Amino acid sequence: MDGHVYFITTKVTDYKAIFKEKRYIDIILENLNFYRDKYNYKLLAYVIMPEHFHLMLYIEKGWQLFKIMEELKRYTSKQILKQLKNEKKVKLLSFFKSKASGKEKHKVWEEGFRSLGIYSKRIFDIKMNYIHNNPVKRGLVKKPEDYLYSSFRNYFLEDDSIIKIDRF
Repeated sequence: MDGHVYFITTKVTDYKAIFKEKRYIDIILENLNFYRDKYNYKLLAYVIMPEHFHLMLYIEKGWQLFKIMEELKRYTSKQILKQLKNEKKVKLLSFFKSKASGKEKHKVWEEGFRSLGIYSKRIFDIKMNYIHNNPVKRGLVKKPEDYLYSSFRNYFLEDDSIIKIDRF
């Protein structure tokens, strides 16, 4: 295999907890699948927290992580804003509008994202464990298997009902 594994974190503007409702989480999940097909990356692990998400992606040589994340964030932003408008969530729309600058009308995501190249099994395991235990550490659930939006369920319960992952 000729590519790299990355641990990625991106968060909503001002850590606003919009991913408490399934319909907003579904936007992220649908786009992870869409861009997986478009860019042929492997989704190795994920967790969608109320205000941010972590991913572990294997990206083939030649594809740029920056381009993938830029498109993912731009399109999910449009879909999230459309959903907010449909639901007439004026407060949230105003909040995202107040955070915009320049030519953007709303700002759903913080600028950029954090990424770490994973080059050893030890670091891979540390980051996978971090992803799977994040909901427990935050007090959202008592056990990792109780959190629906994490790849823990894929790996340890063989549950691909939320999203299919690519086991590495």
